Amino acid sequence: MMELPPLKYTLDNVVVGWREEAVSFARDHGYHLIVNSEQRPFHYFVGYQDVKHRWYEGIFDLGMRSLLPIPFDVQSLGFEDGSLKVITQNNTKVLLEFKELHLFDVDNFTNLNVEEVVENHIVHDMFDVVQGSKLGVNVSIFLPDGFLKAIKFVTSNRIDRDTRGEFKDIITTSVVCDGDVRNFDFSETVVRLLVERKLREKNIKQPNGRGLKLRHSVRHSTKNEFSFNVVGPLDERIVLHE
Repeated sequence: MMELPPLKYTLDNVVVGWREEAVSFARDHGYHLIVNSEQRPFHYFVGYQDVKHRWYEGIFDLGMRSLLPIPFDVQSLGFEDGSLKVITQNNTKVLLEFKELHLFDVDNFTNLNVEEVVENHIVHDMFDVVQGSKLGVNVSIFLPDGFLKAIKFVTSNRIDRDTRGEFKDIITTSVVCDGDVRNFDFSETVVRLLVERKLREKNIKQPNGRGLKLRHSVRHSTKNEFSFNVVGPLDERIVLHE
């Protein structure tokens, strides 16, 4: 089978990363962005409303300005003869000549002398309130101590007839050390128990006096605090953004 020649582009500035910081940086400076991971920031929306999130707004804007040279199907990245090499999921090879490369995330790089050292993660857990969800008002509880930082009631997106937003579900926010992400003591089960305890303390109950019944639905985790560790020679055109 004949191998197709690579696609070649020449760009002054290239941004590589998938987090909101990378998208905003590329958008603010008018640089081309390579999204090097399928990970996405956490977002929540109800029904058919527009997804109002800076990440998605930024991606849309970059696309309209032709600053997304490669679709979101990156398999691997590396360097070849001084160019950034990108291999897509369809095995298309793209070579990008650049003057400066702004690196926000090292996901899927194969020959880069930079390691990512993650200190902790932001973890969001979503709980369906399966009994007692008709609360009418949004409530937010902030917790200064422990890994669980916030409990937020949001309008449920599970109930079509909820035209006035009276039915609620819960989203929690936690900060978990990298080594504890898979530890049971920081699991969604423990988070649910902590939420139920806090709801009892705040006297948030069903009309019949019983506690709310919760069912975990989704866990979303993204790196929070991290640093780069340079372990070998690094092209002087690469700028690291922590």
